[in-house]
Amino acid sequence: MEKYLLTILGSSVDYYLDSDTYPEEGDFSHSRYIGCYAGGCPLNVGAVAASKNVSVKALDMLGINDKTTDFLLEKMHEFRIDTDNVCFDKDTVNGKVVIILTGEKRTMHVINPIRPYYAVDDRLQNVLNNAAYIYSLMHMIHRSFADIEPLLEAKRHGAKVILDGSSKYDDPSRAQILYDLADGLFINSTDYERLKLVSPKDPAEIILENGGDFVIVTDGSNGSHLYLKDRQVYAKALSGVEIVDSTGAGDAFAGCFIASLLSGYDYEKALKMATINGAYACTVFGGQGGVASFDELIRFAKEHDYDL
Repeated sequence: MEKYLLTILGSSVDYYLDSDTYPEEGDFSHSRYIGCYAGGCPLNVGAVAASKNVSVKALDMLGINDKTTDFLLEKMHEFRIDTDNVCFDKDTVNGKVVIILTGEKRTMHVINPIRPYYAVDDRLQNVLNNAAYIYSLMHMIHRSFADIEPLLEAKRHGAKVILDGSSKYDDPSRAQILYDLADGLFINSTDYERLKLVSPKDPAEIILENGGDFVIVTDGSNGSHLYLKDRQVYAKALSGVEIVDSTGAGDAFAGCFIASLLSGYDYEKALKMATINGAYACTVFGGQGGVASFDELIRFAKEHDYDL
């Protein structure tokens, strides 16, 4: 049976604007429209993974009467993401993100989607059960399922649940859901410190002791740390990279790491490839800047004297 990555989406359309002044409370800031792109972190992750010839399926809920639905579906097909499991609902409103660029600064205004929970029938449960990896954001898990039992059932069938741990953790239940589900975790250093405050001990220890496979803590230009059951691995960041747009860099990292594992790379090689892809994404405008083949990433690494 073909191994595939199932991404649980909350697709959005990203509207990019260029502004003269960085918007602050009470200020007027005149902006110019740049363009719109398909977005949402799990969609970006899926697009990045699919660009490495990994099979990717999308689970999403899109609006029937929302004019952006056709645009999002067209982009998923363009990225070679299987849309057979995309659902449509008349009461669903697609998400939108307004991204305002001011020099090197960036402001993101997220307009959350309105959507019902998935009706998890036998067919959908089978799609979950047969995934090699299931990837999503924690808040999308909350919005997608009435409870986490369908994901726990998928885990019992061998699927690995990989989560993005970005959260303020002002709701303690989010930390518990993370610990109940995560076989793998991507989280930035700031949110990792927040997670520590609501955890009885180091989060990586909890996940790995509960049977999880890995935890990766990213820290921008300071590199990233991979925690495994028997060791820790550090990957330095690439230097000398000219940043065009950092949107989607974390998604490029996550998508490449998962695709590397599905392609047979070991954890150390997967971490390096993910680091390269995150940097590469910063050189391309838009959330799918990390869409690139492994060969392209290897060339990029050589251009920046990054040791593979």
